[in-house]
Amino acid sequence: MLNFIWQNRGALWTLVGLLVVVCAFVTWMAWVFGWGRFARRSAPSSGQTLPYVVTRFFVEIINDFRHFLALVIVVLFAGALGIAMYPGFRAGDVGALTEGVESVAAALGGLIGSIIGYYFGESAAARKDADGSMDDVRDTSTPVQQTPGGNMTGVIPAPEPPDE
Repeated sequence: MLNFIWQNRGALWTLVGLLVVVCAFVTWMAWVFGWGRFARRSAPSSGQTLPYVVTRFFVEIINDFRHFLALVIVVLFAGALGIAMYPGFRAGDVGALTEGVESVAAALGGLIGSIIGYYFGESAAARKDADGSMDDVRDTSTPVQQTPGGNMTGVIPAPEPPDE
């Protein structure tokens, strides 16, 4: 039996780690939904404890299905990337590692790009002014005025062409 454990120690550590993660997830879900021993527990009023903050974070994400779907796709991408890169890590082969990254990026890279574009576009739209202009596109802090000599203050003059 000890020989079997020594030969399969990597798989056994993976199994133990998986069991710990599953138990932690089930405990967290029971705490979030108030199941079992967590049924009478109320949320702290101050909202400063770490489990409360993490739970509120996931509740806010899952409230809107688009956010939940984006979270699922990002987790799927990270998991697929880890699985595809594992043989390269195990063998110490950079070629296999690169092949794993390329295969996952080719399959799921477009989805990740769409998610990133959506969220950056949404944050840019939230920064729009009431008149429809963007804050970071146009700087109106320096007014442009004409001086009697014809030069405009607040504007950098065009460079002179070099003499030949």
